[in-house]
Amino acid sequence: KLTSFISKGCLQITDKAVTCLAQFCNRLEVVNLHGCVNVEDCGVSRLAAHCPKLHNVCLSGCLRLTDASLVSLAQHCHLLSTLEVAGCTQFTDTGFQALARSCRLLEKMDLEECVLITDQTLVHLAMGCPRLEKLSLSHCELITDDGIRHLGTSPCAAEHLTVLELDNCPLITDASLEHLVTCHNLQRVELYDCQLVTRTGIRRLR
Repeated sequence: KLTSFISKGCLQITDKAVTCLAQFCNRLEVVNLHGCVNVEDCGVSRLAAHCPKLHNVCLSGCLRLTDASLVSLAQHCHLLSTLEVAGCTQFTDTGFQALARSCRLLEKMDLEECVLITDQTLVHLAMGCPRLEKLSLSHCELITDDGIRHLGTSPCAAEHLTVLELDNCPLITDASLEHLVTCHNLQRVELYDCQLVTRTGIRRLR
């Protein structure tokens, strides 16, 4: 009957443990494996396949994971609303494209330090995730103004997007802030160390 499993930073957690969890606790809705660095794609794939009710998943700091984990979540966990994968440096646009196509209920995504993603990830999220409320792209250094343009014209922008984190995104300029003017519910934009953003650009958001 277990619906929530939180195991932050447990180095003893491996694919074998996650597989057992998935097999015997298929009613899980919330799983937090933050910093469980020995978990790999096989474990996440089993978790996704056995636990279709998952709606809140944290895999931040699980450094061994690849797009295969995201594809498995996309295939089996269509109720997913919160996904935290900060520091998963092997994830690419391919994995997030799969998620955006299948997980249309996504509301909160932490993609901080997913350093391989490009504007293509934002193109797919803009088209596929109309409920997106909070998105962290901090330290995603390949994101440009064009990606933010797609986000700013997406269905989620006008009604839902409230938080956008862009700290340390060196290619972001004032043009991105112009694209965000249509995000009427935007409450917080983080731009720490975005050195191409000026005070003039920031004033446009007021």
